[in-house]
Amino acid sequence: MPSDRSRVLQQAQLLASRGQYEAAIAEWKKLAAETPADGTIHNTIGDLQLKRNAPGEAASAFLQAASAFRAEGATLKAIAAFKKALKCDPSRYEVYRHLGDLNVERGLISSAIQDYLTLGKSYLKERRGKDALEIYKKIVLQDPSNLDAQQRVAELCVQENQQDEATKVYLQLGRERSAQGRYDEAKDAYLAVLRIDPANNEAAQFVESMKKGGTGSIKAVKPGSAAPVQKPSEPVDLLAEAVRRIDEKQYVGAEAILNQMLTREPGNPQVCQLLARLHLQRGDVQVALGEYRFLAGAALRAHDLALAESLIQEFLSADPNSVPLLELNGELHEEKGDSREATLQYAKAIELLLEHPEPGMESLHEELFEKVRSLSSDEALVNRLAARMRGESTVDQSESAQHVPQSEAPSNVDNLIPTDDGSLEADSNRDQAVYSNGGMKDDREFSLVGAVLDDDIPFAKDSGPLQTRVESDAIKSNVAQLANVKEPAAPPDYEAHYALGVAYKNMGLYDEAKEEFQVSTNSNSFYLDSALMTAVCLKEERHIVQAIRGLETTLADPRCQGEKAQAIRYELGLLYEAEEQWEKAAHAFESIPSFHDVPQRLAALKGRQVGREVGFRYAS
Repeated sequence: MPSDRSRVLQQAQLLASRGQYEAAIAEWKKLAAETPADGTIHNTIGDLQLKRNAPGEAASAFLQAASAFRAEGATLKAIAAFKKALKCDPSRYEVYRHLGDLNVERGLISSAIQDYLTLGKSYLKERRGKDALEIYKKIVLQDPSNLDAQQRVAELCVQENQQDEATKVYLQLGRERSAQGRYDEAKDAYLAVLRIDPANNEAAQFVESMKKGGTGSIKAVKPGSAAPVQKPSEPVDLLAEAVRRIDEKQYVGAEAILNQMLTREPGNPQVCQLLARLHLQRGDVQVALGEYRFLAGAALRAHDLALAESLIQEFLSADPNSVPLLELNGELHEEKGDSREATLQYAKAIELLLEHPEPGMESLHEELFEKVRSLSSDEALVNRLAARMRGESTVDQSESAQHVPQSEAPSNVDNLIPTDDGSLEADSNRDQAVYSNGGMKDDREFSLVGAVLDDDIPFAKDSGPLQTRVESDAIKSNVAQLANVKEPAAPPDYEAHYALGVAYKNMGLYDEAKEEFQVSTNSNSFYLDSALMTAVCLKEERHIVQAIRGLETTLADPRCQGEKAQAIRYELGLLYEAEEQWEKAAHAFESIPSFHDVPQRLAALKGRQVGREVGFRYAS
């Protein structure tokens, strides 16, 4: 017979408040037996296991919570629960696989790779070669330009007697390192091939060439350049023949020649550029887009601006409304120091994205708008774009001159939880708000005792590693030799970092929360929210002075305006109260006299100043 849920919940809370944690856990387990897919129940059990100093049982409960959260699609809560399990029992390193997979799902490739690396190293330490090989292959799949991971894959393939796979990976390593001018390392890779397959022609030729002092490097073909001049006595130049056939629109024959050349010399940049041109002229625009985007991006980051410009213009002449190439064109003009033209390219891309949103580019228009704001002195242009992004057809100039953040922070920030789309909503499971009451918090609230503080964390730092935009593996393998550069790096997904930080904060993972807020604070849209939430984390850890210092710095920032500024002043007033800095607290509250419960707090402070004790509970 089903139990009375409300009665069991009330009994569990009562027992926990009395410190009878085992009895409280028994009550929660009754609910877990009826609703095993409720991650919040398992999470609460884990918190209670921590209180009774049973980290092993707590880790098991948190893992059950994470699995339940993941099954229901609550990715942020799943990540936070996995982190709690690791804090309880660091030996459960299999958790890093789940964290890596979840970060891949969210597009946080850099974080995923770090998780996979941690797991891979653990496998190597335990001599679990096959498992380590699987993980390092995951890393290469997410970041094909990671040569260290490729090297590890090759070594593990040899160890696991996968000779053919090892040969394939070592050959690719040799080609990429040779293209980057790392000839000694390339030679080591080719020698590894010869140890496996002494008859391998490519490896033997490279090693022989190195003995003679050669490198075998090839110069790139500029777009639009004529075919190389060939003497009558020379054998047929396949590259020149391919150029001739492309010019004469004999695409099938030209493609056959180029594919034949790539079979013999994978990654030849001349051949890759000609294939891209062929696809564009033949009308295979989507295929050509990926090729031109990678080629032009690589040339740009190799500072070959002439080649980058030629490639970009060649594609834009066929498709002038290509957002990825317009963005690259903006980067090119930035590199050339032409801020005005760069702004125009970014603005055009923003207009196109607003008219026709593209899958996978949901936040790109916001990132490009930040570039326009930083580059342009044309206030009218910036205001027009801002109005378009707000969905307005017209906009008052005086109002649009100020940046309007995406969301307003509610006054009671502690009573919020993140939803899976990154927004915040009221937590119906909390019985009392921190600001207006000082009573006991509900035992269902996420928390973790013993979080370690990094006292040196400021509110704003340079952002962490940027995420990588991964192009198709086929294109990468064809053009990897163009330059010693990686894929164009995308700006961080600030909204994702902020939402994950809120999830960590609500689950008591304050160090992890502050790390996420350090990243999101670099976005104007999330700067004030991130500063406020960082202060809340520090307050929860009882580092009041550091929280005060951070919010005082935030208030001095010109971006600190509007309702969010009121929330920050209110929080600062609470912090002054906690430090018994009554005069400063009064000054902070007087600047927001009608905000939340400020009138009552000011009355309490005035009563203290005239020597009367006024009953009032100060926020913890």
